[in-house]
Amino acid sequence: FDFGTIDQGTNVEHVFKFTNTGEAPLVIVDAKSSCGCTVPEFTKEPVAPGAQGEMLVKFNGSGKNQVSKTVTITANTEKGKETIKIKAFVNPKEGTGGAPVQTK
Repeated sequence: FDFGTIDQGTNVEHVFKFTNTGEAPLVIVDAKSSCGCTVPEFTKEPVAPGAQGEMLVKFNGSGKNQVSKTVTITANTEKGKETIKIKAFVNPKEGTGGAPVQTK
């Protein structure tokens, strides 16, 4: 999911909705992000075949310029691990552009 352009420190979130297309209940065991700046919250109950579940992914707007993060999901899917990717272009706050310039 692409959050587009956001300002540094802006909290954004997106709800990923999914449908269990399998023949058994889908169980999400865990969801972890590639850093502490991204927090996934997910459906804890098994998702019956044909039913929908949700995963909310929150990103705190850290970093600057093009930022990409991955959420790794551990579940009883065929592969056992699935991934969700988010990205945003983070505009740095004023005054955080780089090292101070020294003149002599």
